[in-house]
Amino acid sequence: MGEHVTKHRRPNILLITTDQQRCDTLFCMGNEYAISPNLDKLAAQGVLFEQAHTTAPVCSPARCSLLTGVHPPIHGCIENGIKRLAHLPVFPDFLKAQGYKNIFIGKTHFDPEPDSVDVRDTSAGKRKMRNDGYGNQLRRHGYEQAGGHPNPIPEELFLEAYLVDTTITEIGKAAEEGRPFFAHCSMTSPHPPVDPPGRWAHLFDNIPVPPLNYEPGEIFLQPQQLKTLLNLDDEACRQLDAQWTNPERLLENEAHRRLYYGLAAYCDAQIGRLIDYLDQTGLRNDTLIIFSSDHGDQLGDHGFSDKHNYYDASWRVPLILSMPGTLPSGERRDFAIWNDITATIMAAAGASCDTIQGYDLFTPLAAGRPSPRACAVSALYKSAALATRRWKLEYYFAEGTGRLFDRVNDPLERHNLFDHPDYTEVRSEMVAALLTWRCDLTDLHSLRNRTKGGDGHVASIIPRDVQAMHGLDAERRLDEWAQKIDRQFGK
Repeated sequence: MGEHVTKHRRPNILLITTDQQRCDTLFCMGNEYAISPNLDKLAAQGVLFEQAHTTAPVCSPARCSLLTGVHPPIHGCIENGIKRLAHLPVFPDFLKAQGYKNIFIGKTHFDPEPDSVDVRDTSAGKRKMRNDGYGNQLRRHGYEQAGGHPNPIPEELFLEAYLVDTTITEIGKAAEEGRPFFAHCSMTSPHPPVDPPGRWAHLFDNIPVPPLNYEPGEIFLQPQQLKTLLNLDDEACRQLDAQWTNPERLLENEAHRRLYYGLAAYCDAQIGRLIDYLDQTGLRNDTLIIFSSDHGDQLGDHGFSDKHNYYDASWRVPLILSMPGTLPSGERRDFAIWNDITATIMAAAGASCDTIQGYDLFTPLAAGRPSPRACAVSALYKSAALATRRWKLEYYFAEGTGRLFDRVNDPLERHNLFDHPDYTEVRSEMVAALLTWRCDLTDLHSLRNRTKGGDGHVASIIPRDVQAMHGLDAERRLDEWAQKIDRQFGK
């Protein structure tokens, strides 16, 4: 790992994330009406992953996977409201050992925060005023609330502007100290409340937004796990079904979508300010920039407005890597997941940890090679999902059932083929691949610490076998199986 790190100075690393941002908010991801000039430019100067998926389509599980580089069943945060296990190594510790200054600005949501973070301004967000850096700034300018729609706060004082300003300040300090930095600028938008400031609230007034993707009665067919997590009983489903077939409520949904896409465009503008700063200070070519979002948002698609599911609107995420002169420009790759961001950061910093369940993307990209990942996989609460080029499987352990979608012929994900007799073979292969992967997952870090060996024949062999294990073992086996499935059932 990290064989392309510069000889004299390790590269700076800037990770920019948004919260709950759909792929179709970016022009470069295929929405011709999206307003995202700065991220489009970043993609033109780097590599865009067209099949990037979050490790878990919910805030805290995804962010805990980013911190640890392992899947939710291993770090323990399998849904929001559950703390991660604290015994696992975390990437800031490795970067600190490599001489990096670790800067975390904005939302973290992976409690507890590592001691290896040098600078933290984890402003709580825009839901309400708090005694943090952002709240204090708003009070100094005479504001008594942190957000809401219509939003009284000017765009230059809105949360994302504050986060970018703070990140710029801290990067400048690190540069003056002559230290390589890792900076995570973690934006809260376009996560609700959807409250774009100023002109951004009207940006999409006359621009089309993606229409609602819903068929009458669809909400009743959602998996029981989703209904449980979102508290959707029969009456709630009836109300939602009526809502999405009511012309007035559809207009309300469209108005909400316009605000959402406007808020995403505002984030793009703030990201542009941050990248411009790197250009103006001469730091750009020495800095690996990674952009992504922790998950997407249904915005009413398929009957509900939330995440906690494996539809593309929630599970797929934008992912761009850019470092001019080191990584290719204007190229595209296929699969990646959020665990890979962790491994990529580590590799770029010249660090390594073979218990991480993610691929280093930095080294193959620098060599002009394809993405090492051949499929996407995720686990959330009592479920898991697998996406190959052609197929998507969701499997719910407590229910003993799942859903199967043809990603090529049914891009809107409206036809569940799980029980269709014509798809028995591909379903069986997908289920076998996914459940084998799930059983294959191991807390290798803990396993190594607990493996002491012994005098017996088997006990003497085990330490050698455990030491030979790698965090990527389950991922590699799954990749091979996914490629086999696409070869066999891809036509």
